[in-house]
Amino acid sequence: MKRVFLSVVISISAISCFSQTMRFGIRGGLNIAGESNHDYASSLSVDTKYRAGLNVGVAVCQSLTDKFGLEVDLLYSLQGLKSEIYTSYEDPEHDEVVNTLTDSHYLNIPMVAQYYIIDGLYVECGPQVGFLLGKKQDLKGLEDSDIYESSVTHKVDFSMLAGLGYMFTSGIFVNARYCHGFTDTSTEYSGGKNRNFQISLGYLF
Repeated sequence: MKRVFLSVVISISAISCFSQTMRFGIRGGLNIAGESNHDYASSLSVDTKYRAGLNVGVAVCQSLTDKFGLEVDLLYSLQGLKSEIYTSYEDPEHDEVVNTLTDSHYLNIPMVAQYYIIDGLYVECGPQVGFLLGKKQDLKGLEDSDIYESSVTHKVDFSMLAGLGYMFTSGIFVNARYCHGFTDTSTEYSGGKNRNFQISLGYLF
């Protein structure tokens, strides 16, 4: 939590260097999250899929010019993935598919630069650091195979995001982002990295 607090302070201080006038707001929306296949999934018959989650938190925005701005968010984000594990036995009639759901709870801090194409319409990109609050895979009776126990998960996730949004004069904004993770989610298996599409609605005071 000390690292989370320090990251927030540094991010807000960076914006404050440009101006003492900032706009604060709230935002929230839908995640369509997944993970790229890792070595564990490749060694078994596993089919990974995207899952729905939510994101909610606060935003700090600063306009630098008529065309450029900065935004730093502090967001709770439910991510993870769905997967199907195909089990095989000597008797093919007993083969079955185990459906799993992985919950990944993150505290994410995206820091983006925004460019306004026309009035209200903007594109954005920038880095994001995420702190894993908890992760659990429901294997429906196969809990001993949970590869996401706390001792084998990376607690910090680094990613880049790009997005498109529209800011109304009332302070309401809509926003869509894609976040591409670069950190393996497991410390024991390589290749599993976060992928997340976000659709959000927010309001700046």
